[in-house]
Amino acid sequence: MSQMTPEYLQSELPALELFQKLGYDYIDASIDDSRSSISDVLLLDRLGSALQKINPWLSGNVLEKVIRNITTISASSLMEANQRAFELITKSDAITEKPTPDSKPQPVFLIDYQNIENNDFLVVNQMKFHGQGNNSIPDIVIYVNGLPLAVIEAKSPKVSITDAISDLEYYQTNSPKLFHYNQICVGINKGKALYGTIGGSFPHYAKYRADDATAVRELVDREPTAQDILIHALFQKEIFLDIVRNFTIFEVDQGRTIKKLPRYQQLRAVNKILDRLHTTNKGGVVWHTQGSGKSITIIYLATKLRREEAGFDNPTILVVTDRIDLDNQISSTFRRVGFDNPIQTASIANLKELLKDTYGKTLMTTIHKFQERAEELRENVEVLSDKENIFVLIDEAHRSQYGMTAAYMRSALPKAKFIAFTGTPIDKESKSTLREFYGGDYIDKYTIKQSVEDGNTLAIRYQTGMPDFFIEKELMNEVFSATFGHESEEKQAKFKGKAASLDTFLMAKRRVEEIAKHLIGHFRDKIYPDGYKAMLVCHNRYQAIAYQKAFLKLKEQGLNTFETKVIMSLDTKKDPAEFKELAIPEDQVKTVIENFKLPFGSESDLSRGGKKQFDNTAILIVSDMLLTGYDAPIVQCMYIDKLLKEHTLLQAIARVNRTRSGKEYGLVVDYAGITNYLTDALKIFSGDLEAKDVMSDIENEKTVLENRHSKMVAYFSTIKIDRHKERAKFVDACVLYLEPDDLRDKFIELVKLFNKSMDIVLPDPFAVAYEYDLKLFNDIKLEAVNTHTPEKLFITKEESKKIQMIIDEHLRATGVHYLLSEAVDITDSKRFEEELARKGGKTKELTIANRIKHTIQANKKENPEFYEDLAKRLERLIRDREEERIDQAQLLLEFNKIQEEILNSKEEWKRLGLASQIEFPVYKKLEKLFPDPKGLTVAIFEKIGLYLQKADWKDHDDLKREIRKEIKSLLRAAGADSELLKSLPVDIVDILENQ
Repeated sequence: MSQMTPEYLQSELPALELFQKLGYDYIDASIDDSRSSISDVLLLDRLGSALQKINPWLSGNVLEKVIRNITTISASSLMEANQRAFELITKSDAITEKPTPDSKPQPVFLIDYQNIENNDFLVVNQMKFHGQGNNSIPDIVIYVNGLPLAVIEAKSPKVSITDAISDLEYYQTNSPKLFHYNQICVGINKGKALYGTIGGSFPHYAKYRADDATAVRELVDREPTAQDILIHALFQKEIFLDIVRNFTIFEVDQGRTIKKLPRYQQLRAVNKILDRLHTTNKGGVVWHTQGSGKSITIIYLATKLRREEAGFDNPTILVVTDRIDLDNQISSTFRRVGFDNPIQTASIANLKELLKDTYGKTLMTTIHKFQERAEELRENVEVLSDKENIFVLIDEAHRSQYGMTAAYMRSALPKAKFIAFTGTPIDKESKSTLREFYGGDYIDKYTIKQSVEDGNTLAIRYQTGMPDFFIEKELMNEVFSATFGHESEEKQAKFKGKAASLDTFLMAKRRVEEIAKHLIGHFRDKIYPDGYKAMLVCHNRYQAIAYQKAFLKLKEQGLNTFETKVIMSLDTKKDPAEFKELAIPEDQVKTVIENFKLPFGSESDLSRGGKKQFDNTAILIVSDMLLTGYDAPIVQCMYIDKLLKEHTLLQAIARVNRTRSGKEYGLVVDYAGITNYLTDALKIFSGDLEAKDVMSDIENEKTVLENRHSKMVAYFSTIKIDRHKERAKFVDACVLYLEPDDLRDKFIELVKLFNKSMDIVLPDPFAVAYEYDLKLFNDIKLEAVNTHTPEKLFITKEESKKIQMIIDEHLRATGVHYLLSEAVDITDSKRFEEELARKGGKTKELTIANRIKHTIQANKKENPEFYEDLAKRLERLIRDREEERIDQAQLLLEFNKIQEEILNSKEEWKRLGLASQIEFPVYKKLEKLFPDPKGLTVAIFEKIGLYLQKADWKDHDDLKREIRKEIKSLLRAAGADSELLKSLPVDIVDILENQ
């Protein structure tokens, strides 16, 4: 290659220089190639020297035999050869030889992972290799001990990075032997850099994001490029060998072997966990968003914990999930990647037996197994093991992982280290102590926005589809009176409450039928043409069956050609006959769920092994099942008719964000009206909330719990029966005592507060002491309510059916309309908030409040100071209204003032004498910080005006860097302190970018 090409000067040469600064030797193979033949892919002289250096006893014929073993890998495919080579360089028993005929076999190490500098690191460019067509000349090959462990293809910044990946794919076909030992493939073009493995195509390559580029900046002595960051991150000697040994896996998926490397967040998280364990001897929480590979991260962590050099003395690793299907799933993942002997525990007794051994095992269990023994032992929780080198890795940690059962788990394993992995963060409403319980703040955080930006998951678009309906009130009231007019006024009031309930409305037959019709049309036009499938999430199992009946009715009418299936748990004793007729039988559920992942096609076509290749189920109908942990990339759309909230909502919609070739986004269509829930959930999901927003002071909460418990116990102080020794008698006496309505109502409130405190303090073992009373007093409450509520006020199943029939008969659904003009990307908060002005069914004040709130959110980035002040005023007004400090008229008047201010803000720059509207948000940013904000604003825009005139300045990091430098110099002259000089230029450029 000419030394003057842009490819060499701007990409290849800087890469070679950086490798040399990282301590690699360098050879230009176009000038100096010591091989005897271009068919040699290994550097035999360097390999021999390295083997003798690492294994001093190797020599003569034994050394030659080892080299022959290394150079002649027999395999039927490149992947098989690569996996065999991987075993040779990572497994201590892959090659063993006798130093002398009479001695015992010793392992031969190809790489010294303990003494990094004991290895030979070499970067070579322009080396020619024999090809099946033309010869292959990759730009850069990285050798360790004469083994080609990485290949890098460099392109000019003017050439697409896809060309580099295409060349890497070509080399693998043309010169496969070069890739027998390959561990990393890299494509670079200065501004972009991607890494992947053999067998991967462009969508499987990943970028590397650095949290801090200081080290690489100092090394290259300039602003680092994307390729600098990736090379520095992956090829520092110790990190490179760490990735090769501990972060490379071969996973068998449907008979095909796939090689995987860690994404940057996986590498970062695992090494942060190890660092925390070594420095503080504590675990913690890792929040990595749905679809970012938590199960694989757990495998990487388990691999490193097992290493002798980790210093954990052959630990026991316990992987805990909260459902049997997730337990099976992660156990299967461990086995698919070849992890040594993961054991699924059958019971808590089985777990205790397995924990006895000093030899470390990898065990799988569900958290609920800890409840088995705890229920028997009550307050005296049995210690299963007090060993310190037990590591409990909890997958999908959320509510079930930090209730009473989790407290038992901590008490049963008092010295274990707990590392929790969650795809959804702690929720704000319950003020959970998850992070505090598991070790303070998050060890590592990877949000949905970061995942989408990295291409690990897809953007999720959101669309509302609300049914238009009305009720024939007068006619319905006549029927209602004829049916229930003989009942007491109190009983009729309960009937009307039931009729107006969410359950009754969501189950209305005509509503379901109208949505079913709309859903099938949407699926036919928007989802099916691209070969994708969908899920429908229902309010409950009864509604799931109602939808299936509606779909079958549409089939009979010739309006539905798609196959739909209901997946739900069945109760053979209590469920109606139609449940068994219309839902998938329990023994077929697993097969249906797996087959659903297959593409549409002829179901009679089988693979050579006799396996099904196609499945024509278009829509799975569910209620609670498959909303977490179900990985089906073929699912593009989720239709929701269930009021999901917080982590349950976030986990559910993440079913559609899995990547698949050709799939550009996931889609959520909302029939239930979850927009506000989604807005709230995304605030948590995006990572915007701080620890103080979601965490309670646990010590204070313990005191509150103690006080509330004391009040509840004291409520029955006149009853002289030991509640522990004579539980049944105590319950009877309390129920009798609670006959008066006022006493019962007050007790119900006490129990409610006690339950709330327990929920906050759990899973701290402190709460375990109160578990007996938690169950006792909740039982008393239920029994008292059932005993003292007159039978005539209970609503029977038959009466419930009559109420539903009346609603079904008189609710008229006229179609489904969209509340949003188009589907909105929920990972684009600006557009999402712009569109979300909730309509229909809201009171006037709530509608206006939502509109203002969404306007504030939509514009906050453009003018953060102005809109932050408005947001605080809005929240204060809403709170005053809720606490009845102002009436509706006052509220609407204040709302009007805020709306006027928003409207006037578009012209405020003129009244201030600024040159343009773009200057106003910068002025607002400076207003509270400097004595002359207007003068400083004018000076800044005079200074940076030339940069802003460039139409594409936002796309050039170097221009943005210059703008920040100019702003910084002016701020320094205006007397800004060091903290402001660091943050304010960045904030101002962010504001300008959002205009």
